[in-house]
Amino acid sequence: MKQFILSLILLLLSFSGQAQKLKYNQLLKLQQMEKHEVANYLQKKGWTTSSDSAPTEETMGKAVWAFSPQGANATAWLIFYYNPTSPNRILYNASGSPAFYKIRKKVEEQSEMVTDAPDKTEQPEYVDAYFDFVKDEHVFRLLTYTQPNYFGIKIFKKEDYQKAKKNGRL
Repeated sequence: MKQFILSLILLLLSFSGQAQKLKYNQLLKLQQMEKHEVANYLQKKGWTTSSDSAPTEETMGKAVWAFSPQGANATAWLIFYYNPTSPNRILYNASGSPAFYKIRKKVEEQSEMVTDAPDKTEQPEYVDAYFDFVKDEHVFRLLTYTQPNYFGIKIFKKEDYQKAKKNGRL
């Protein structure tokens, strides 16, 4: 009986750990969804809404979800940028995990690196390095943060990436 209870507890813990791990294809689907669809999807996986600011004429709206939030920290973050007049953007940040390394590897293997040299003047101070990759209609920005073992991926539609780059809003 004790072994059954221990197995059940371990099983439940593994499910909660898997909920924060989003996969490459899931991120692409989320990027194309409406905000309320993203909210429903993430809430079913145990994510919590952190904030939501509506779009303005100058900026996109920004909805933020956290997995296992504890104050200003969380295991993972998903930021959904939205605007009725442009494609959605999505940013997924997580501490290093096998799931995130798989996403990174898939992007690097299946995409072509954007040959433009990264512009260090637009790099936020908390980003250690980033590289942009293009595949079909998407551009993927792989981010390595200054916080050890913390990574991100930002997904754009290709035309939106060009517009954001021109406007300095990558």
